[in-house]
Amino acid sequence: MVVNPSQSISNEQLKAALLTYPKLLASARRITGCMTLAEDVVQEVLLQLVSKPLKSDIAAPAPYVMRMVRNLARDHMRRLRYERGLFVEEQVGGSTSAYGSPEERLRETEAYEAFRCTVEAMPARTRKFYEEHYFDDVPQNIIAKEAGVSCALVCGLLRDAHSRCLAAISLNADSTTESYGNHGRHRSSRPREMRA
Repeated sequence: MVVNPSQSISNEQLKAALLTYPKLLASARRITGCMTLAEDVVQEVLLQLVSKPLKSDIAAPAPYVMRMVRNLARDHMRRLRYERGLFVEEQVGGSTSAYGSPEERLRETEAYEAFRCTVEAMPARTRKFYEEHYFDDVPQNIIAKEAGVSCALVCGLLRDAHSRCLAAISLNADSTTESYGNHGRHRSSRPREMRA
């Protein structure tokens, strides 16, 4: 049986690479951050060694193979980043509008209207405190100092005003849900009436 010298060199290099397999895998995993990708990278390098052995003039094949693994892992990561940049993920739900569905837009508009009416119905001082604090980000102690009242009073007024606003929005959401529910009930009762 005649042994091909290039095949014996390939076998020796492959055996040397397999001895350092855990180190090669760990190096690839550090770069890719994924064990599966790391295994693919190392396997690809080992297949390269089988198909095309390293030249015999390479003094230290183990560090050379390690460099091959690192370079291939970096190439894989660059390619993945590039591919992820090409494809934009589609939103779940299939809504192509920036405003969402018409029903969501209607609920948001009605909630805003309830909020606006509640703020307009507030006493002037409370409304001023509320707008300064929540819209202009003025701290409560500054509002109290400018108005010449205690911080506790400002805190209490803001808490009550905010509770009223949340209650108005919640009440509006409940009434909207009920009206959708009633509308659905009327729809479902019509076919029954026609059958009877």
